[in-house]
Amino acid sequence: MAITEVRGCCPHDCPDTCSWTATVEDGVVTGLRGNKDHPFTAGHLCIKVNHYEERVYHPDRLLTPLVRNGSKGSGSFREASWEEALGLVRDGLSRVIDRSGAESVLPFSYMGTQGVLQGASMDQRFFHRLGSAALDRNICLAAGGWAYAFTYPGFAATDPELIGQAEVAIAWGVNPFSTHLHFWPYFQAVKKNGGTLVTVDPFRTKTAAASDIHLQLRPGSDAALALGMMHVIFAEGLEDAEFLATSTDGADDLRARAAEWPPERASRATGLASEQIADVARLFARARPGFVKLGPGANHQPNAGQAFRAVLALPAVTGAWKYPGGGAHVHSADGFPDRGDAMTRPDLRRAPAERTVTMTGLGDALADGIDALVVYNSNPAVVCPDTNSVMRGLAREDLFTVVLELMPTDTMAYADVVLPATTQLEHLDVLWSWGHYYLSLNRPAIPPRGDTLPNTEIFRRLATAMGYGEPALHEDDGTLLATYLAECTDEQRAALDAVGYVKMPVVTAPGARVQLRSDTLAEIAGVDPLPQGEDAPTDADGLILITPKSHHFLNSQLVNHARLRKAAGSALALLAPADASEAGIVDGAPMVLSNEHGTLELDASVSDSVLEGTVVVLDNWWHRDVRRGPGVNALTGQTPADLGAAPVFTARVRISPAE
Repeated sequence: MAITEVRGCCPHDCPDTCSWTATVEDGVVTGLRGNKDHPFTAGHLCIKVNHYEERVYHPDRLLTPLVRNGSKGSGSFREASWEEALGLVRDGLSRVIDRSGAESVLPFSYMGTQGVLQGASMDQRFFHRLGSAALDRNICLAAGGWAYAFTYPGFAATDPELIGQAEVAIAWGVNPFSTHLHFWPYFQAVKKNGGTLVTVDPFRTKTAAASDIHLQLRPGSDAALALGMMHVIFAEGLEDAEFLATSTDGADDLRARAAEWPPERASRATGLASEQIADVARLFARARPGFVKLGPGANHQPNAGQAFRAVLALPAVTGAWKYPGGGAHVHSADGFPDRGDAMTRPDLRRAPAERTVTMTGLGDALADGIDALVVYNSNPAVVCPDTNSVMRGLAREDLFTVVLELMPTDTMAYADVVLPATTQLEHLDVLWSWGHYYLSLNRPAIPPRGDTLPNTEIFRRLATAMGYGEPALHEDDGTLLATYLAECTDEQRAALDAVGYVKMPVVTAPGARVQLRSDTLAEIAGVDPLPQGEDAPTDADGLILITPKSHHFLNSQLVNHARLRKAAGSALALLAPADASEAGIVDGAPMVLSNEHGTLELDASVSDSVLEGTVVVLDNWWHRDVRRGPGVNALTGQTPADLGAAPVFTARVRISPAE
């Protein structure tokens, strides 16, 4: 029996980007374990991918091209050869281009794989050459990313490996126990060293339950809380005047803005006691240092950008950046080689794109001029807001849809042609991380199963089918990898080749200054140049729906895996006892959630972990898992947040018992 071990890394849209080792026996992956030598992975994987080989050998795995032979949405397909499938894609795209122009074709993708090669290289080259509409890939941390970029230009996010040195660490809108597992030991180190863990979240998550302090604030009131804390810090002289003078711009303006938010006003906005706000403000200000980790939960609100800007100001006001482990972390993506143009080759586009579609607005785009859709590394039928609008678009008989996939998904059911893709254990890739500073190499452990192909090869073959002969459209994966690594040093490339990972330098640009006031951002985005909070609405109707990340699934991936489904249970709507009693809803009984966007029915779970006035539905169960309705995003809309055209995954909903 031939046994080999192959090093690779997890492909999912997760900040941990774990290093792993696959055991292969006679060409079959028989086991997977976290790389014990990797400083961040530290030898263990999360519950989601601890048996990633299940994904490779799943009974639903797509192993051959498919062509629709039933109505759209029926999921009825017949098998086809690659030659036939590629010919149908060529003919379908050509027909749409001849009728409506190349910009009526939309590529739709996100980070179903986070890899540079399989997620943002040959695919982008192909669509640049075709001249398609452009996609603004903004469905996740867009508002927070904008906020960090304009508040901390040139600042490297805090190295997670140092935060154990913080005296106070705040998990703000993030649940690392469930979604950032390898970050969690560093939070625990704060506590072991005598420090304090604080969680800011409307829902009592696993992280909140394990923290010393849980600030269970009203959804959308993050900026009010941060400004209320800053009011106390400035009023009591707890700010770091030296850091503000030497390393920031706009400190006096921010002081004036914070003066507008005494703890009493912040208390009315957040629902927290004013004494609680003041106590945490003092605790953070006196810490040497304090650290804040901001996550996607705080990005789900209409005012997400301003909320992030306000929270990000806290470690600047207190001078936390002066100390090891102090500061803030939204993502670390900027710490990796930026080879975007070299990898995606926008020079292949013959004219600048005149149409850009946001992921937030897919439903509207499908109703207005998009006549062909090519989906890969994403499941828009589930993850996009305003599901009903998206589904109406996908159901159009005149919409030509191609889907590259591993498994049958809700989106795939509407495809005209399905092209089977490889898993992470079957292709080459290189991955950056948005949660640490290690660049990772993924080597294929086994050949592609069945007739599956890597995304890179699929788009090479599509280029050939379309008659595109440019050499850049036919470079092999080894060449693509070399292109991405071109700016790495010889030592970095050698380490990557030898052990599969290398830590990139964590460097803040010389002379970088914190922009507590950003007139540039105000000019570009039309927002207040200073962080601004919002008072609690006085005429709001219904409950606030929030959709936290699941402990067992990763966005809409892994939802069809039996082991994880059993552990996760079923799709539920969680609500506070008082709200359940007022609405006449009984624990375990079906309930209806509705608003102007749609209606769905779920079983109710009455829980003390839920803040009164809110209802919690963990994302992103597939449509088949909901009692009635397409899924939780049937209740969210396409109106974007204040920065980055980010989607808003909260909504006002009415609740009632199901008939």
